[in-house]
Amino acid sequence: MKKVVIMRGIPGSGKSTYIKEHYPKAVVCSADEFFTDRKVGFPDEYRFDPSKIGEAHASCMAKFLTFLDREIDLIVVDNTNVHRWEFMNYYTIAQMKGWKVEIVEMPVTTVEQLQQCINRNVHNVPAEAISRMAVEFESLEK
Repeated sequence: MKKVVIMRGIPGSGKSTYIKEHYPKAVVCSADEFFTDRKVGFPDEYRFDPSKIGEAHASCMAKFLTFLDREIDLIVVDNTNVHRWEFMNYYTIAQMKGWKVEIVEMPVTTVEQLQQCINRNVHNVPAEAISRMAVEFESLEK
């Protein structure tokens, strides 16, 4: 069965690590890819531009739509998806095309966990923004 996994969690919560451990052969769609400059023989360079966040998410969705129609069995959407509306289009489209959908949440429930996320985040997201995302996170269990 073809499956889409939608990751949810604030920056630094372990989404990408989880994907590498549990879905190493998956095709990954992420808005972060839009800001990542990859050159052969050089380390990846992440250059976030907040004015282009809309373009980044449009690019992620376009990649997702392309892969839904290819001979692929597993697609992972690796975005923060803090609010439910942020992932519902992925969820609905995948289901309409007959794909099984799994949502994986990376919960942050303590101040200590929040501080770990702030320390671990690799894209230099400000602590205030990460804290805001943690407060606004709409868990599916609520």
